[in-house]
This record gives sequence, structure tokens and C-alpha cells, in this order.
Amino acid sequence: MSESDNVSVSVIAAGACCRVRRRMQCFGFHEAECDGCGSENDEGRNVGELLLPQYALATGGLARDHRPLITFPDNNNFHTLSASEYRRLLLYLTSVPSLLEAEMGFHIIIDRRKDRWNSVKAALLRISEFFPGIIHAVYVLRPASFLQKALSEVSSKLFKEEFRFRVLVCSSIEELYEHFDRSQLTPDLGGELQYSHSEWIQQRIALEKFSTLMKEISTKLDDFMHEIVDCDMGNDPTQTKELLDCQESRYKALKSELSSATTQGEELLTQVRKPNLTYNIISHVAAVERLLVQLEETERQFDNFWQKHSTKLNHWLKFRTFLLNFKQMQASLDGHLKTACDMTEVGETASRVESLILEANDFEKLCNFDLDTASSVIDDGEKLMKDPLSSVDHIESKCEELRRTTALLIDKIQKRNMLLTKARELMDRIDKANDWCATGVELLAGEGGLAAVDKLLEDAKSFGLTAPDDFREMLMQSATQETRALVTQVSQRVEDVWLMVSVKRATLQRAAARPARPVQPVPPQAAHHNAHEQMETSGGSESSGGEDAEARRSRRGHVLAELLQTERVYVQELGSILSGYKEEIEKPENQHVLPSALVGQADVLFGNLHELFTFHQDVFLKDLERSISATELVALCFVEKRETFFRLYSYYCQNIPRSERLRETLVDTHLFLQACQQRLGHKLPLAAYLLKPVQRITKYQLLLKDLLRYSECGSMSSGLQQALDCMLVVLKCVNDSMHQIAITGVPVDLSQQGELLLQSSFMVVSENKRDLRLRIRPRRRHIFLYEKAMLFCKSATKNSHNKATYHFKHDLQMSQIGLTESVKGDPRKFEVWRQGRAEVHTITAPTVDVKRAWVERIKRVLLDQLKELKGERVRQYGAQHHRTLIQASSWELGPAEARAGPPAARAASCDAHDEPCWSTDPSDDDDDEPEHAPAVGCALVALSEYTAVGGSEVSLREGQHAELLKVGCAGWWYVRLAGGIGEGWAPAAYLDQRKTSRSSSRSHDRLHDH
Repeated sequence: MSESDNVSVSVIAAGACCRVRRRMQCFGFHEAECDGCGSENDEGRNVGELLLPQYALATGGLARDHRPLITFPDNNNFHTLSASEYRRLLLYLTSVPSLLEAEMGFHIIIDRRKDRWNSVKAALLRISEFFPGIIHAVYVLRPASFLQKALSEVSSKLFKEEFRFRVLVCSSIEELYEHFDRSQLTPDLGGELQYSHSEWIQQRIALEKFSTLMKEISTKLDDFMHEIVDCDMGNDPTQTKELLDCQESRYKALKSELSSATTQGEELLTQVRKPNLTYNIISHVAAVERLLVQLEETERQFDNFWQKHSTKLNHWLKFRTFLLNFKQMQASLDGHLKTACDMTEVGETASRVESLILEANDFEKLCNFDLDTASSVIDDGEKLMKDPLSSVDHIESKCEELRRTTALLIDKIQKRNMLLTKARELMDRIDKANDWCATGVELLAGEGGLAAVDKLLEDAKSFGLTAPDDFREMLMQSATQETRALVTQVSQRVEDVWLMVSVKRATLQRAAARPARPVQPVPPQAAHHNAHEQMETSGGSESSGGEDAEARRSRRGHVLAELLQTERVYVQELGSILSGYKEEIEKPENQHVLPSALVGQADVLFGNLHELFTFHQDVFLKDLERSISATELVALCFVEKRETFFRLYSYYCQNIPRSERLRETLVDTHLFLQACQQRLGHKLPLAAYLLKPVQRITKYQLLLKDLLRYSECGSMSSGLQQALDCMLVVLKCVNDSMHQIAITGVPVDLSQQGELLLQSSFMVVSENKRDLRLRIRPRRRHIFLYEKAMLFCKSATKNSHNKATYHFKHDLQMSQIGLTESVKGDPRKFEVWRQGRAEVHTITAPTVDVKRAWVERIKRVLLDQLKELKGERVRQYGAQHHRTLIQASSWELGPAEARAGPPAARAASCDAHDEPCWSTDPSDDDDDEPEHAPAVGCALVALSEYTAVGGSEVSLREGQHAELLKVGCAGWWYVRLAGGIGEGWAPAAYLDQRKTSRSSSRSHDRLHDH
């Protein structure tokens, strides 16, 4: 129910009674005085007492212009009225005509024929001081005596202009007839209007009482409507139903009062119209009729208001009932759904399966009742949605949720029944297969003939056994996790018996073909052995034709299967890291048990691992699954995703130093990380799993090389070559990232230096006018060229271990350098210098081509800076969630150059300098700094497989033994593999120290004994 409906009813009722309230207050039915009549403490009589002396009359007469008439009769008592009594009387008399008539204005007749002229003047002055309405004209019947008449003729000319209204002085009543019809004047004015003052008062009293009754009913209606509009309809259907019943009973009571008031008003109208009354005032009849019309309109509006409100309340009741039923059914169905999800057992015996089928049938009957009820609730919701008052989206969402839950439960029940049916069929087949195997064993142990063997093989068809491989596949399709071991066991037994029976049948057939020789029984074991020999012989002869093409196809299929399977395992491992470590670290309830260094550092520890997981799970793995049937499509997957591979893996490798530094402060032995590892069931600590992305990006190019090796010429070979080239470029970029990771002691934030453009090793001669300590002899430096800086580092090789590390020595800001492209004496040389050549670095490249590439790249950087200084538009970079931190130049190299790039080297930042420029190392030579190492000679064992990324590393197999030769930086160990297979760097997280404090020689001997 809108508020406007409530207002309309109130306005109608209030409009009917506002003027009545004013009249009743003045008339004396209420103690309060009307506006302008004075307060309750004013002295004087009320209107009822003032009407009796006939100081002024509202006879109901009208002028010729239809304006109402008020008469001041000549009773010689007007002067006895006090000012407040006069105001009170006039307020009442002017409220008797209708509003329309009152707005037109009043005609006033002052009859003073028997009085003196002074009384006329006093009456006019009082009227001019106060009259609650518009005065159209005042007609004065002047005194009839000669003296007063003469006096009035003189005086009227003097004071007539003093008033704001028109004053007409009449010498006789005949002059009034010019303005009034005789039928509108009372007999004392010579008219024909029959007026009885006592009857008029009685009718006014009855009319005012009826008006008071209407006022009381109006007040009740207002209170009731405001109450029900502002009431709380409640959320409980029971509460809403009680509220509806209560309001409906009050509505009926008010309707009864309205009907009673209507009856009373009709009776009053009949009394006013009685023909036996000597006086019948038309205005009273009109007033009663007007009140009855207003009462009828009020009742109609009230009925409309209640109709809308009750409709709204009934709809709310249905809606809350629907929601209550929905919640009950949703809870019931959720309980059934949970029970259905928990019903996973399929049984390992036929009797158990039958028992589970009976339980499933009982459960289905229980669910069907609630499913029918849920269907009824959905029907109720659909009916509610047709109601214009309904919130369709809200109800539709509830119905849809109920439909979804219902469909899910039905699907679970159907799948459960289907699974148990298959389980029963599987158990029947297994029982028949076991019986068949037992019969076969008895046949093999006895001396059954060829007919018995043929019958046994024919009986196998009754339970689907025509070939052991097909039978195994058929059973595996129906097998579950619980029955897989049983199926495998039965399938193997069937294969053994089938093979032995087939061998015996062949032996019997050969014996039947040679009747001269006696038939000898063949033991099962011998038959089995001979059958294998025959299968191997026949297999060798069949493979002689088309062996190469078929072998390549088979091997290519194995590589594709390995690619898909390892991709799934990789995605699963990434997901386990995120769910088992990262999500646990980010949970608010675990913050108090985290290491202090790890709080808020999850993004540092894991880098963009979540992006890698999302890409491989949602994009790359799905593309592989759709394309695995065609090698060309698989190659296309790598080509199309080249940019994504580079962006994601470059960022991950760039974050590795920060992750390793953070991990060094934590150590994988922390109780929280150990608890996460145990929950996941991982054999390796977190550090080993964080190396999975680096291993995976290396594995791709190996698999693509195998596919290319076994591919056929044509589009397949070209597509694979293109994919391999792309992944080699990506790997080269990752290798560049790993070179950058190996820089130690960098005093600047490399992530703020822009993209890595080039990196290579040079001979450098440096001159500095302000630092005389700087020697001028050539030194080997590994230079990293970024967009904003050039870093000079010393490459430190750990003797024979070949573990590269780059120690920061110096840096140049690209915004401060100049370039000399050619230096006399050697075409491989070029110079970079600070402004004013205060500091000059002469760089000798290994080849002219390398020099040319570096010079062109440096020139391009300087030109870009020049454009930026000139205000020209700079090159726009792609907006990424994780900005690529490294952009290697290998994207511009050809496939051959990319594949010929240097292998990646593993290292980590072991120290840091606070100075912005020259290294504070006093030696400043090319000798290797001594490195502190723990005791060597420990025997190690590999915990899991690890694939080497670069030539300085070694690959590991799970369970492989090794000897520790050197402990490197950031969790890398230099090891020698057992059996002298090789040696190199390996991540310590993949190795377990089984023995401690063993000598190198004894450990080496022990490893060779394996």
C-alpha cells in the first residue's frame, strides 16, 4: 500500500470535517476555541448561547448573484455583544454556507428601522473591524422615524466612504428587492422565505453531531491506516498470519462504524426533508448530502486502501512461506546430497554389492518424498513470480538453486545406481571368470581333449571373454579405486589361463595332425614357456616390414603421452604448492604461527607462481588435451604461447634471488613449513618444488627435440622445428635471467633499471681521472646492459667446478654516458664514457659481430633518451599485472643463434654493498676470492628427480647416490655422482645427507661399490 493512498483517504475525511471541527469548537460541543475566537480563558458565551438571541442570522437566503446572505435583525440587542462574542458568532455563521459560496463573498443586511442611527454606525464599524470572509455589499435599512431618518440622510454621506466595502443605505425594504428576490428574504423583510429560528438551531445541532461522528471515524481511519502502513510485516509466516488476521478484524469493525454512520446520515437527511416542518433550509439538506457523499467517498477509498494492503500482506505471507519452505527443503536436500556424496563404497564382493544396492534403493525412496516436496515449492515460486508485487530475480534465484540441488541429487542417485549396477555386473563377470579359470586349471591338470578345450573357450564368451586384452579393458572401464586391484588380479589370472589353454589347444591340434605319433600331455609351465618363444618368434617376423615408420609413430606417441602426462603432474604440483603453502600462509588464523620474516611476504616467496598455475591449468593444458591427437597442433600450442611463456617464466626467474634470500632466513626446517609439507605428503621441502618451473621450461625443448627426431617430413617437421626454435628462444631468455640472478653485491635495485637488453663477457680497460688507484691494464668483465644502466661485474669461476658467479664492480647510468663506436687499432673495440670523458671504459668484444650488436643496442637506448628529452612520444610498453623484468636480446636472434647461446648458471646473492659505484673490494684483481666451505666427503642420496638446466649442473634420479665435494651459495652443492658418471652443481633441497663426517676417499670408495 503506497503512502499516497493513505493520504487520499485522510484528505477526504479531513476535508469533510475540518470546517465542522471549527464550527463545533465554536458551537460549544468542545471546550477548545476556534482560531481567532480567543483562548479557553476568554469570558463570554459559546455559539449555542449566542444563536438564541438572534444577533445575526444565516437564513440560507442568496442574493441575485447567488452569494450567501447574513442578516443583522432589528432586535435592539446588538450592542450587548462583546468583541470576542461577536467574533465567535461571525466565525460560526460564515462557516455555515458551502466553501464555494463562502469564497464568492457575502451580502449583509443590517435592519435598523426601529433603532437609532448610532446603532447603524456602531454595527458598520464592528463589521469593518472584523469579518471572517469577503464582503460584497452591506445593505442598511435606516431608522424609520422622521428624526432618525433625517439624521441618517445627513450622516450617511459623511461616513459611507470610510469603509473598505460598499455600503448601500435603503429607505425601505422595497429597495432591497432590486438586489434580492423575495423568496430569499424572511417575512420580517417582506420576503417569502419561511424561517424558524428554533428549528434551524435544532437542525444545526443534529448536523453538528453528525459531523462530530464523522470526525471521530476519520480519526480512527487515520490512526488505523498509519498503523498498518508503518507496521512490521515480520519474517515469520506465523507472525505475518496473526498480523493479517488482527488487521482484518479491525478493518471489519471500522467498516461497521462507517455503515452505521451512513445510516445515521441518511436518517438525518430524511428528517431535514420532512414535509410537515414549517421550515426546510436548503443549505442544511445540501450540507447533509455533502457529508454523505464525502462519507461514501471515504469508505470507497478506505476499501481500496485495505484491498491493496491486504493483497500486499497476503503476498508477503506467501513469499515468507515460500522462503521458509525453500530453506527447509534446501537443508534437507543438502543433507541428502552430502549422504549421497559419502556413499562411495561399491563393495568388493557380490554379497556386499547387493547389500549396497538395497541401501541405495531405500535412500532413493527417502529422497523421492523430499524431491516431490521441492517440486511443489518450485511450483509455488513460479506462481509467486507471476504476481506483479514479487521480486522476480530473488524468487527465480531460489527456484533455480532448488532446481540445481534437485538435479544434482537426482544425478548423484542415478550415478550411484549406475555405479552399483556396473559393480554388480563386474562382480558377476569376476565370479564367472574365477569359475572359468578354475575349470581351465582342472582341464589343464587332467587329460581333456580338444573338444573340452574348445568348449572351455566357447564358455568364456558367456561373460565377455573373447581376448584377454579386451577383457581386461572391459573390466577396467567398470573398475573403481576399490576394485582396481581385484580386477588387475583377475585379469592377470585370466590371461595366464587363456595363454595356457591356447597353448594346449595348439598342441592338441598338432598332435591330431600327426596321428602316427603318440599324444603326450603338456604341463602348464612348459606350455607357457613355449608360447612365449613362439610369440617372440612370430613378433620378430612381423616387425620386419615397415619397422621404421611404425617405430617412429610409436615413439612419437610415447613422447606425446609423456608431454601430456608430465604437464598434468606439473599443474598438480603447482596447485599443491599454492594450496598447501601459499594459501595456508595467507590465512588470517595462521598469522600467529608464521615466522616473522614470512608475514606479508608470500608474493616474494612464490613470485608469480599463481599466474603460472592459472596459465598452465586453464590455457596450456587444455590446449594440449585438445591437440594431443595431432603433432602439428601440439607444435602450434608452443608457437602461439611463446610470448606468455617468456613473460611468465622471465618474471619467475627474476624473482628467484628475492625468494631464495627470504628462504635462507626461514630454512625449510621451520615447524610451520614442515607441517605444510606433511599435510601435502611431499617427500621434498618447499625449496625443491619452487624449482619446478625452471625444470619444466627446460623439459619442453627436450620433448620437442624428441618429437622432431621421430617426426615425418613435411608440415609436421616444420611445425615442430618452429616450436623448438620458439622454446629455445624462451630458454635463452630464461638463461639470461639466470645470469642476472648470479650477480652479487649489487647496490641498486635491478627491477628499477628497466629491461635486460644484452649480457656478455668482454675485456675492459678503464681510466678515471679522479681515482688514481684504478689500474689501466685490461681486465675481464661480464657486462649487463639494461635500459637505464650498464653493470660491470667480475665473473668468478670456482676452479674445476665451473659454478659461475658475478661480483658487482661498477655501474654506469645510461643517461650519463657517451659512446665512441670505433677505436683505432682494433675493430672489436668501442668506448663508453661519462660526460666530459672523466671516466672512460674501452671495451674489447670477442668478435666484430658482438661489438656491432652492442653498439647498435647502446645507440638505440641513447636515441630513445634523446627523443624523450625532446618531448617526443616514447615507446609504449604492454601493461601487465606482473611487469616483465627481463627482455633478452635473444628474441632478435635466429634459431641457430638461440640454440647456441651459453648454458644457464645457478648462483645467488651472497653479499650486498651500500656504495653506489665502484666495488670496495681492495684486491680488484682476477684471482678468485676464497670461499668458506663445510667439511666435504658426506654421502648423499637424491630424494627426487632433477633435470640440469645448464652445463655446470648435473641431473639426479630418485635414490641415486653421490658424494659432496663443495658447499656453494644459496643452497647449491657441488657433488660427484656414484659410479663416476659425472659431477656438477645440484640443489641441496633435492639431496639428503645420509652419513656425516666421512672422509672423501672412503666415501668415494663406498660410492663406487654401489
